[in-house]
Amino acid sequence: MAKFHLVDFAAHYQKGFRNHVVPIHDVPALVDSFKRYGCYATYFFFSDELLTYMSAQSDNHPPSISGYEGKVWAPYLPIDVDHPELRPAQEAGSRLVDFLLAQWAIDPNALQVYFSGSKGFHLLLDTRVFGRILPSRNLPIIFDSLRRHLAQEIPESLRQTVDLSIKDRVRLLRLPNTQHEKSNLYKIIVSPTELKGLSADQIFQLAQQPRPLALTDQTGFLSSVQVAANPAASALFLRVRRQAAKLTRKPFI
Repeated sequence: MAKFHLVDFAAHYQKGFRNHVVPIHDVPALVDSFKRYGCYATYFFFSDELLTYMSAQSDNHPPSISGYEGKVWAPYLPIDVDHPELRPAQEAGSRLVDFLLAQWAIDPNALQVYFSGSKGFHLLLDTRVFGRILPSRNLPIIFDSLRRHLAQEIPESLRQTVDLSIKDRVRLLRLPNTQHEKSNLYKIIVSPTELKGLSADQIFQLAQQPRPLALTDQTGFLSSVQVAANPAASALFLRVRRQAAKLTRKPFI
């Protein structure tokens, strides 16, 4: 979606941390400028409407994206699984990967799995598996519902590892191959086989340095491969979108 190309970039050492809206293509250079330390971006993409929203704010306060309720778009649906001991998050992530690849039979190129650099994993599901996704004000609600549906596909004892708090449209996601501020480990790509078979210590060892990304650009948001729509994923998305439309429909006056 050419019009939806803006993200909010944030970095640990950036002045003000947030509210630095830039084109997604500018993010790799910014990450390098902050030496890959504590860098984030919104996973929802914005149009120029966000800049208008920020410009209309009071001159007495710095412009902020907080409270923005306009349309957004996203190339990936992120699913965050974490646990202080890592192993339960690893098991939950592996179960979700198995469901998506075996039960839904999605294109393997549609799924990116990352160790977060601390206590969990980020599963990024290419939204092209859902068909053609248009920008919408309801997309954060739809994404939240999709996560809740997918969480039901893993054992009940593991469902609490799925973070259901990342549902607002200005939520940040740690960028790949950037260093976690507390653990000093990197957020790195891992294969489904590594997710299932490696120990926590082995994953921590891998995360001592960045790993190359084969299927996306450096941001992890722009895919370099073709991904086909998936019938099961498309059916769920359509059902959830209809439910969200009913819940958010304004009464006729």
